[in-house]
Amino acid sequence: MFDAGLTLESLRDCLASLPPVELKGMALLRERRPHGQFFPQLEGGQQDIPRELIAEAVTEIVGYTERCRRAAQQLAKLAPIPLTAFSILEYGL
Repeated sequence: MFDAGLTLESLRDCLASLPPVELKGMALLRERRPHGQFFPQLEGGQQDIPRELIAEAVTEIVGYTERCRRAAQQLAKLAPIPLTAFSILEYGL
C-alpha cells in the first residue's frame, strides 16, 4: 500500500492509536448541557460565554471540519485493497 511499506494492518494501527481531538466548542457544549439533553442551557445564573471564546471555538471547529474533509478526499483516492484474509459470505459470487 502506497509503495512505502505501509500495510493495511499498520495503517489501521496508526489510525487507531491517534488520540481523540479535544475541540473547544465541544468542551463548551459539555459544560453547558445538562446530562441527557441535546441543547445547552443558558439560564439558571450561568455567566455568558465571552464572544471571543465562541469565535475561537467556531473557527477551530470549521478548521477541523475542513481538515477532515480533505483527509476523506485523499482516502477516497486510494486504490482498493483486496481482502484475502477472510470471506464475506453475503457478497460471495
